[in-house]
Amino acid sequence: MICFILVLSGFSAVAQQPFLPTQQWTALRDESSGAAPYENLRYLTGLHRVPATADFDRAAQFMLQRAREYGLTDVHGEQFPIDGTRQYGLMRSYLSWTVEEARLWEVRPQHLVLGDWKTDPIRLADYSHSADVETGLVDVGDGASESDYAGKDVRGKIVLADGVLARVQELAIAEHGAAGIVSDMPNQTTAWSGMDPTLVRWGHLDARQASGFAFMVSRQTAEALRESLRSGAPVILNAHVKASVGPGQWTVVTGTIHGFDTAAGEIIYSCHLDHERPGANDNGSGCVTILESARLLARLIDEGKLPRPKRTMRFIWGPEVEGTMAFLATHPEIRQRLRVNVHMDMVGGDPFKNKSVFHVTSTPWSLPSFVTDVGSVFLDAIRTAAGGYADGETSAEAGIVETRAGEQGTRNEFIADVTPYEGGSDHDDYDSSTIAVPSLYLRDWPDVYIHTDHDSLTQIDATKLRRAALLGAAAGYVYASMDAQQLPRLLPFLTARCEERLAQVYGRAQTLVEDPQLDAAAAWYEARNLVNQALRREKEVLRSLVEFTGAAAGVDVDGAKALSDQAGTFNTWIDAAAKRRGTKGTAASAPWASSADARRVPVRIGEFGPLTYQNDNVLLARLGKDRYLKIKLINSEATPMLAVRDQSGLYAYEITNYVNGMRTVGEIRDAVSAEYGPLPMSLVLDYLDACAEAGVIQWR
Repeated sequence: MICFILVLSGFSAVAQQPFLPTQQWTALRDESSGAAPYENLRYLTGLHRVPATADFDRAAQFMLQRAREYGLTDVHGEQFPIDGTRQYGLMRSYLSWTVEEARLWEVRPQHLVLGDWKTDPIRLADYSHSADVETGLVDVGDGASESDYAGKDVRGKIVLADGVLARVQELAIAEHGAAGIVSDMPNQTTAWSGMDPTLVRWGHLDARQASGFAFMVSRQTAEALRESLRSGAPVILNAHVKASVGPGQWTVVTGTIHGFDTAAGEIIYSCHLDHERPGANDNGSGCVTILESARLLARLIDEGKLPRPKRTMRFIWGPEVEGTMAFLATHPEIRQRLRVNVHMDMVGGDPFKNKSVFHVTSTPWSLPSFVTDVGSVFLDAIRTAAGGYADGETSAEAGIVETRAGEQGTRNEFIADVTPYEGGSDHDDYDSSTIAVPSLYLRDWPDVYIHTDHDSLTQIDATKLRRAALLGAAAGYVYASMDAQQLPRLLPFLTARCEERLAQVYGRAQTLVEDPQLDAAAAWYEARNLVNQALRREKEVLRSLVEFTGAAAGVDVDGAKALSDQAGTFNTWIDAAAKRRGTKGTAASAPWASSADARRVPVRIGEFGPLTYQNDNVLLARLGKDRYLKIKLINSEATPMLAVRDQSGLYAYEITNYVNGMRTVGEIRDAVSAEYGPLPMSLVLDYLDACAEAGVIQWR
């Protein structure tokens, strides 16, 4: 057993290689803390951090002070005006919100307070307007469809609804004259949704609507109100809100750790500081964890335990997506220097409380990059170390356990994996084709308590905060330090990982070519396309490393040849499988090969960024609701797989990412089909036609 422990300890010490020497990894590990971010999070969870509000600015000031204390340089806050119309890139700015007070009482049949802004601000939906009304409650069910209002008089009343809040606002208030809304709308549903009926979830109204308010209640409270209404007794509510919506400003805080080569670019760490109170995991955890990564890097570099890196590392705290776009639009000089993004959005949830898994999220196939491999190597190193400690085979320090917090961190294993690209946070901006800064996106999912009043400090694990901070610091330091001299060691290692992924893709392709539900010829083409697109992706992963380090083009030729040879073998096997199904001809033929539309070439003309943001949808804003609802891809008029898995947003994101003025519609169709599953070319064309009407692209 002693020999086994020594072997395991030795493996843990080198598991981070080839990206970091053991001495540097150990220095980062030993300096990392879960106690510091845990205590910083304690302060943040006491603030209702809605963007462009006083509490958000208090949170920003706290991060600014801590960043200065931790040794970052050039630490400052910036304000970006918002008025509902000002543009930052393609994105329209939103609005500010000020609340003085808000209360909701049930007057009859009980005298009971249902919500008070002063004690529990999450109960007032964001962007609620002033109101002072005592009136009856009307149950409209979901409330997001016109049929929900048939035969119901809601004018001047308060409606009880659990549908999408902005849609209920549009129908109940704007169209049918209701005074306000009581909502138990579910959001971010998971397998555990509904198991705790006492949770109160946040809600957002459309700030651009001129009036209306909403109070959020638990499912338990909503059911009690519904039961009263079903009994025939009137329910009378008294709602008082003193609030206003109007122009304001977003605040963004940034600071740096300087590299020694100002021409080498920057590595940027991001998170989102905004959230309703308490907002512990989402996303207080990401904010305090990149701060902890900054602290330990700054200290070790200052003490000489880590060499100063080549590239500057920048840290940024601001409103989700909107702050990122405002900052990048205002600082094109910084945007041009960015090379890699490390993004954290929910990284501290106790997996046994939140049911969460920690994910290293890959870049999209439109932006293949080595950055994911760096993150996944450190993930494996931490996971191995944590597993060894959980099994009683290494020390707590080697297992990266937090023992210094007021409440000791857990001794759990690190439940984590590497996943394909998923959207939903600021990394969408960086990974988009017109910004093209590859992201290492670190996240928890699922999370039972996300967007609820129970997303509190008690659900956070200080040990996990420490591990996430270590992973982020190690990866960012590698990106900041990497140069061409390391390529003889890195390229063979990276090639082997690319070969492993390509082999996994072949397994999918084999299933595809043999799928009895697909036409044999079409299945043959889709399987071949999958392997060929994956080969392109993996070759570009190698090339991304070469270009990042500034090495001479072609040094990755041996790795590229190895990948091509491997893909050639896989395609030979696919061809044989297709022949066994009776396909004819010597080559698989594209289902769109005879279409003239497939040969059309779109050109991107929009400023920069994706087409959907936190509070703006470019196509909807420019085309109007009626035209937008006719876009087939967005409205899931697609394959059964698309409709079931609801991947329309991912397809749309990648379709525009692939527009570069050279790819045809058919080529774009093949690229997104390999990544997410076969998609009819007509849907790609229809979506691009809508983008052209909106002035985002034009046809060559």
